[in-house]
Amino acid sequence: MAAYYAKLQIRWDSASFERNWSAFENYEICVNGQAVDVLCLSHDDVACYIRDLHVEPAWQGRGLGTEAVHYATGIAKESGIRTLRLRVFEGNPAVSLYERLGFRIVKSEDDTHYMQWMLSPQVVPE
Repeated sequence: MAAYYAKLQIRWDSASFERNWSAFENYEICVNGQAVDVLCLSHDDVACYIRDLHVEPAWQGRGLGTEAVHYATGIAKESGIRTLRLRVFEGNPAVSLYERLGFRIVKSEDDTHYMQWMLSPQVVPE
């Protein structure tokens, strides 16, 4: 993500990151004991928000991002939430991943896409 921050001339705010880190639900995805992915979530009564999803460059393109989004979807559904939202920088290749999974751009502003996915209700077996 540092490359996107630099390209858009956005200054990284470590203090803000630390505050948010303690407020969000944070998950690491590990492969062979090595952390290769981080997923940060929050939710309210309206939606589950993917606040951060970062896959280490060497591990990109192997389905870990897809699995992380599916994990977030499961958490949302378990909480009775049917809307998943995120923000992503324009030009980030992850936009196509999110669109393929079901997200749609609902707004673009200041080099950022605001995306949303309306999840289908869980079907409960009889």
